[in-house]
Amino acid sequence: MKYLRISNKGILDIKLVALMGGTTKGNDTYKLGQFGTGMKYTFAYLLRNNIEFNLFIEDKEIKIHTKYERISDMDFNIIYINNEKTSITTNMGLDWEAWMIIRELWSNALDEGTASYSLVDQKDTIGKSGFTSFYIGLTPEILEVYNNWNKYFISKSVEPIYESDVVRIFPAKGPLQLYKQGILIHELKQESLFNYDIKHTPINELREFKGSVEYELIKVLMNITDTDTIRYFLENVTENHYEGKDIDFDYGWYSQKFNSAWEETLKGVKVIHKKAAEKLKNRGIKIDEAANIIVPEKLYKGLTKSFDGIGALRVSKAVNDFFEIYNEKLHDKVMKAKGILEKTGYYIEPELTFTYGIFGDKKVLAKVDLDTKKVYISEKHIDTDIFSICTMLIEENEHFKTGFTDESRAFQQHFINLYANSILEKASVDLLN
Repeated sequence: MKYLRISNKGILDIKLVALMGGTTKGNDTYKLGQFGTGMKYTFAYLLRNNIEFNLFIEDKEIKIHTKYERISDMDFNIIYINNEKTSITTNMGLDWEAWMIIRELWSNALDEGTASYSLVDQKDTIGKSGFTSFYIGLTPEILEVYNNWNKYFISKSVEPIYESDVVRIFPAKGPLQLYKQGILIHELKQESLFNYDIKHTPINELREFKGSVEYELIKVLMNITDTDTIRYFLENVTENHYEGKDIDFDYGWYSQKFNSAWEETLKGVKVIHKKAAEKLKNRGIKIDEAANIIVPEKLYKGLTKSFDGIGALRVSKAVNDFFEIYNEKLHDKVMKAKGILEKTGYYIEPELTFTYGIFGDKKVLAKVDLDTKKVYISEKHIDTDIFSICTMLIEENEHFKTGFTDESRAFQQHFINLYANSILEKASVDLLN
């Protein structure tokens, strides 16, 4: 019969195993064995399922068995260690699975250091001086864990794409997986661009992640300091990935912003989100891929919130996305119309500036943003006459001066008053006499 061997340098204090809550790691969030229950659950699982196992502390084998005892008209299978009765029964950890007990043993081994695992024959189930060695009979369930070791555990030989004092990040090839110290603690069904080994993330007694995945990953991703990793993320993340679909980088209550490494990576380019890029493409407008990076919409919102001017889209109040395209010919026409108006004595407010491009809403031809003091002008005006551009400038200028919105009665009355005043002034009519 084959056995799975898990060993580590160091001598296990068997008194802690027999003591409920017995652990020396309770205050160390860096380690996984914080609760003093995992080894108890492991014994309970193995004995309950009649799986052969051996525990050696150095070269001394620890004898572990059970005895039935009836208490309050109920039968309990109580665990004995070296013929000493414990308070542990085989009813502990009833929802644990095979991989969880391997996780517990491997976590303990990693916490102690110099951890190793391998398959051995029964004749090789022996102890070793200075080491704690655990052997488990190779049932189909245990073999499945061994054959899929890299799913449950990250080998130290696997190089991360990025590493900091907080996290190690690895390219993913399937569902999102969270690890702590190389041990799987959470898995989602959604496809992920990365898998994450977060060093101090919180776990419960079952070694399961107990926080918010979205919150943890926002902190990790926004604080990446390596520009190559950031560039890889920007160029590869899509709406199919958890990072592109499910993470809201524009949390209203969350003050975190992308750090300066993101700004450095994005220098010289703009970002545009996929929906807007597809709209532009459907309208026959080609996106310059060298100057623009297409990213998921939630990521786009977070980046543009962190860095002014990084977005290829400008947003005008109450208007869909606006894709900025500088058009010198249109700008010349606008300046000509502005000059004509000034000759008549009508002046555009001096703080207003003009931005040219394409509105997401095809019906919108111009819009003033009162906060930024910008007039967004559709490229469609390139085909209109100077008179139409003059009327457009007047309308947006009066919006800015009054603050009144389109189709409001106040704005309509404002223009009626302007028209009436111009007629009366032209006729030199004095309404006071």
